[in-house]
Amino acid sequence: MKRALIASAALTLWIGVGLATAADMLVKAPRMMSGVASAWNWSGAYVGGAIGAKWTDSTWSTISTADPPFAFGTLDASSPRHFNPFGPRVGVYGGYNWQSRMWVYGVEFDVAYANKTAGSVGIPGCTIQCVIGFPGPGVDTSSVKMGSDASVRARIGYLVTPSVLLYATGGVAWQQIQTSGFCQHSFTDPQCQFAPPTPFDLETNSRLLAGWTVGGGVESRIFGNWLLRGEYRYSNFGSFTDVFPFSFPGFPPGVDALRYNLSVNTQIVTLGLAYKLDWGG
Repeated sequence: MKRALIASAALTLWIGVGLATAADMLVKAPRMMSGVASAWNWSGAYVGGAIGAKWTDSTWSTISTADPPFAFGTLDASSPRHFNPFGPRVGVYGGYNWQSRMWVYGVEFDVAYANKTAGSVGIPGCTIQCVIGFPGPGVDTSSVKMGSDASVRARIGYLVTPSVLLYATGGVAWQQIQTSGFCQHSFTDPQCQFAPPTPFDLETNSRLLAGWTVGGGVESRIFGNWLLRGEYRYSNFGSFTDVFPFSFPGFPPGVDALRYNLSVNTQIVTLGLAYKLDWGG
């Protein structure tokens, strides 16, 4: 459903910007075909703001529920588990373009804020029954939270009319991600054994992931130096391994209790409005 929502939103943005400039395309296309350059030059710096949505696809695979000397039980069928936070995204962007007849080249950066958490009952790998005689998750929970992101990218585009640019983009991206696990110290909790006087244990790990991103969009000069765009991007941040050091009775904090691997990729769709500065344009 969320993939369909993103695809639908991206298509709506693309069509909306295209329709807004359809008349301009019909009038000026013959001129472009003849090779006459646009009177308005795309070369120069620009800054803008964007709103949209971001969908994170993360897969949590538990490696072990306890390290020696506490190795016991087996991982159950609740691992791997998918966590897919989906929510709004607000950001700023800027860059510089160089125009060569109908081709536009450039570099761009963006920074955006997003804050959404996807949670689940139980901890992956220890939700159904990871120790015989101790079934069920009890009050245990797990979650993945997506945060802010940023990127630095190259762009290349083609002017289908003097005012409408179709472009592709790709480069390096960064993504904040946070994983959390919560369990109850009791005789019946297979993940957090009895450890008085602490009744509960909440462990959180935060990471800034680096990866690659690719995408494309349509950008149109709507009036003056104002540029309206619709864009879609996919980013892949690979995977990483981390630990929740749930404590055990008689042993100091920091003893490994649950090791897991998380793979992360994101999809974003944005609507942006930028202003071309009169620097070198």
